Parts: sequence; structure tokens; C-alpha cells
Amino acid sequence: MIRLGFKTPLAGMMLLALTGCIESSALVEDTTRSAAKSVVKTVINDKFPGVNADVYVDCIMDNAEMDQLVSLAQAAVVGVDQSTVQIVTDIAREPETLSCLAHGTLGAPFG
Repeated sequence: MIRLGFKTPLAGMMLLALTGCIESSALVEDTTRSAAKSVVKTVINDKFPGVNADVYVDCIMDNAEMDQLVSLAQAAVVGVDQSTVQIVTDIAREPETLSCLAHGTLGAPFG
């Protein structure tokens, strides 16, 4: 039997429970990001045909807030609507996203 050195069994159980929450949280975040990414790519391909969608998707995903990602991931289930497009557009208009897009599409060295 392995002893972890906790003074009470409850302390060890709490640590294990927290570890499970952290792993679950990471899994939920990864799943959310994956679903959101597919929605962003759909919106970019639909609204901006001919652009390098991968650059746009990466920049938008890197600059999205978690609540925006959750809304985008929900659209993967219920479908893309005008609010979904608005979220993508709002993220794309952020200064950090614009800088990322300029760097990614132009290949220019921006600081």
C-alpha cells in the first residue's frame, strides 16, 4: 500500500478530487476550444472566401475570451447564426487580433 503522508485520509481524498477537477477542466477547455475553432473556421470561410482561413482562425482563437469560446462552441451544436458571426467579428476587431492578422497575412515583423 502506498502512503502519501497526509495526516488525515480526507486531505488525501481532497487532493485527488482536486486533481480530477483540474484534469476535467483541461479536458472541457480543450473540447470547447476544438468546437469553437471549427465554428470560427466555418464563419471565416463563409464570410471571407479566398483568405487564408488558418491564419485568421489561429489569431481569433488566440485572442478570444473563454466566454466567447463557449458561445462559439455552442454554435457547433445549435448552428451558426448572426450572433456567432458577431462574436467572431468582435474578436477580429481587437487590436491584438489585428496585429496577429497583419503579422500572419503579411509576414511583416510587428512588435
